[in-house]
Amino acid sequence: MVHIAIVEDEDKEAERLQQMIGKFMAERGVEYRATRFADGISFLEQYVPGYDLIFLDIVLPHCNGMEIARLLRERDRAVTLVFVTNMVNMAVKGYEVSASDFIVKPVRYASFVVKMDRILDILRAKETSICIPSDNAMKILPASEIAYIEVRGHYLLYHTRQGVFETRGSLKNAEEQLAGTAFERCNVCYLVNLNFVTDVVEDTVVVAGDRLHISRAKKKSFLTRLANSFGRGK
Repeated sequence: MVHIAIVEDEDKEAERLQQMIGKFMAERGVEYRATRFADGISFLEQYVPGYDLIFLDIVLPHCNGMEIARLLRERDRAVTLVFVTNMVNMAVKGYEVSASDFIVKPVRYASFVVKMDRILDILRAKETSICIPSDNAMKILPASEIAYIEVRGHYLLYHTRQGVFETRGSLKNAEEQLAGTAFERCNVCYLVNLNFVTDVVEDTVVVAGDRLHISRAKKKSFLTRLANSFGRGK
């Protein structure tokens, strides 16, 4: 699942970009979720690490895209950033904030495909992986394959698409390894990949078909992060 933010104040331009993204992802067989923000200020106010790709217009109301990018980099140095603009001379300055590329308006699908294929390669190369050692072997899993991690005593249980893997370790260390990804604690025993959440009912979250308890202490932060990951604001 590729999580995308589109920061664009013009409705027609945002809709055009969303259509191109949808067409491209369908052709490549890639699951994605795109969230549109109409200005940079609201984008920063709601921002939490977890996006894979950000399309950022340079000409925005209240605060231009270049300044938004500088503020973004203070919070997240890793997210892939692409400028969308009709100001080519400004786009070149995007490399000062570690932008991966820029797309010139009006966006043409043929050139968009070329750039997006390159961007997908960047995203695949950046994906976080976890090493899960056992007595006689080591399992290496992309973070996107892990539904949630459970702690039992001195052991961690990784609940994944491929089954459950057990190893010694602490949830704190696992949380540090997955910093900046879509994982959030719902209580002291579970670290949840928000992409696997299908339901929240009172104090229970359903993750890959399993029901996990949401503690009172973690409920606010967990639900806020979950809402932001689905683009529903604070």
